[in-house]
Amino acid sequence: MPVVTIYFDRIYSMLKGKIDREKLLDKVPYLGLDIEEIHESYFKIEYNPNRPDFSTDYGLARALNAFLEFEKNWDDYDITKNDLIINVDQSIKNVRPYITSAIVKNVVLDDEFIRQLINMQEDLHNGIGRKRRKVSIGIHNFDVIKPPVYYKTVDENFSFVPLNSGHKSTIHEILNETDTGKSYGEILSESSLYPILVDSSNGVLSFPPIINGDLTRLTSDTKNLFIDVTATNAESSHDALAVLTSSLSDAGGKLESVTVNYPDVSLVTPDLSNTSMIMDLNYAKSLLGINLTMDEIQACLLRSRMKSIVENDTLKVLIPRYRFDILHQVDLIEELVIGYGINNLSPTIPKSSLVGKTNAIQKQLDSIRNTLTGLGFNEVKTFSLISKDLLDKTKISVKSSPRIIDTKSSEHEFLRNSLIPSLLSTLSKNINNEYPQKIFEISESFQKLDSNIIEHMNLAMCIAHSSANFTECKSNLVSFLRQYNKTECMTPSKFYPIFIDGRSADILINDNKVGIIGEISPAIIQSFSLRTPITCFEINLDSEIIS
Repeated sequence: MPVVTIYFDRIYSMLKGKIDREKLLDKVPYLGLDIEEIHESYFKIEYNPNRPDFSTDYGLARALNAFLEFEKNWDDYDITKNDLIINVDQSIKNVRPYITSAIVKNVVLDDEFIRQLINMQEDLHNGIGRKRRKVSIGIHNFDVIKPPVYYKTVDENFSFVPLNSGHKSTIHEILNETDTGKSYGEILSESSLYPILVDSSNGVLSFPPIINGDLTRLTSDTKNLFIDVTATNAESSHDALAVLTSSLSDAGGKLESVTVNYPDVSLVTPDLSNTSMIMDLNYAKSLLGINLTMDEIQACLLRSRMKSIVENDTLKVLIPRYRFDILHQVDLIEELVIGYGINNLSPTIPKSSLVGKTNAIQKQLDSIRNTLTGLGFNEVKTFSLISKDLLDKTKISVKSSPRIIDTKSSEHEFLRNSLIPSLLSTLSKNINNEYPQKIFEISESFQKLDSNIIEHMNLAMCIAHSSANFTECKSNLVSFLRQYNKTECMTPSKFYPIFIDGRSADILINDNKVGIIGEISPAIIQSFSLRTPITCFEINLDSEIIS
């Protein structure tokens, strides 16, 4: 979880009311923040990555001023139109297609401001930016730029002076010889063309997502900033820019917009207009167990910096643009209870007289875990959402795997229809640990059938060591079935692309197929950068024969 350092003298200068130190530290956790460390001159807070607006003390001060009712103002940002234009070349479409931008004038770059700015930039890179793969941010000295700006592609022989370098380097040299190039170059590895941001005199502003040009480096004399946000997802670029510009506005900067001309459309950014959602008041009251009047609900939401409007007995909630974490009614209700004060909630005894007990299915799964643990296996738990790359590596067709529409990350794009790819991925992250490695997982698998998604509970197991083979894997399968429920199985040969031909089979119990077993193909083992033979089996626990 990201951590930000807050200096007492700075936060007090931003608060619009008086509060003593002890009470301030007492109130901060009620915003959903954890205090990690308290020092004489500062304290550190840990915040959830889905709240990057807390990555600076400006964001914390903004929240505290509303929460402590030092101000009851709605976030309303004045944005002046600037004549700067960014022309986007058609060639960028298949490389890093989206860009948003803003100009921030009259900033004062003292040491602490620069530290806060760098921390916010890196937290955005690592959070919604997915380590720059999805979003990357450039912050430049606006005054040295000669408009208009062009966002285009170049080949690896294009050269410029990178940030803090005294000489020109080619794109190829930057990717292969610099630390940032080695760290982030893989993001651009699938293309022979590279994104570049230049001004009208061909001065390089940025080579996203790798490094800025030295031309626009920031100094203590810089007063006006130019911000570029390039991305593979349009919405994410707007999200990152909203967090940056709202914080810079709170820091005293004057926001100016930039026109981005794509080949087929023009956009003006940043757009800090609010979003809205209708709050289901009955749902809110049922979840919280408290009865509030409409006025009380509106006051609580305002303490979370959310203005609300009553429309025909419904409540329309206006959400600041930088709060893109508000996705569902439950998120709104969380803001309502934060404004109400979590400390003001009273615990109550449930009205039901029923006594809780362990679920029967959970008892069955625990029994399976105990059996496999007794056979020397370690349990792992992985995500049900996996990437297309993981499916492709294991030669599993994406056609039968449900795909998530508008996923926030390519790493979590498909609901898996097998647990084996996840287990192989786990083994690939443990190649430096001692062998043999014996792991298993019990989790859901999903299968797309026409317009329906079928969910199964599966068990998968992997053995990895220098002499792992089909016989050992089957022996463990037989031992598991006998110890768990005294069941016998047959394994008639059957080819699957994930396994070696002739060393794979179906798992049959009473002539019914319940799973597959085999030795993983060497090509697949190599694609995971593994170096030892691996055997696996996977069975469906929903079958009455297994249960």
